[in-house]
Amino acid sequence: MLPLHLSARKTRYFAKDLDKAQRAYKFIGRGSFHSSTRAYAQAVAPLANSGAYIATDVVMISAEGARRGRLEPDYVEIARAISAGAHFITDIPADRDRSYNLGERQVAEFLIQHGYREIYPGYWSSNERTG
Repeated sequence: MLPLHLSARKTRYFAKDLDKAQRAYKFIGRGSFHSSTRAYAQAVAPLANSGAYIATDVVMISAEGARRGRLEPDYVEIARAISAGAHFITDIPADRDRSYNLGERQVAEFLIQHGYREIYPGYWSSNERTG
């Protein structure tokens, strides 16, 4: 479980992010200076953006929404975890589909392009591992 409760930034969406963190053991996310994604990465360091993943890892991904100065999802780091065959926790479709959550939709598309599927809302596994 990621110690996300240590984050200094808690918006009205913190509860959904805390739920994701309670099911994950590593974190991928980069964000601009005032973003929740950046605050979360700082709160869970050194479990954030570690560069090293194994097939049994469950990795929470956080991505910035449609804000000025936003950073794109860290596709290089996500690809490292994909190469290891890790599982991922993302926003569920209801949250991901809100107009603001551009980064979350980008992450979902990237996972799909790399052979992952959402086996239940917000939980992704590679097609090779799920049959």
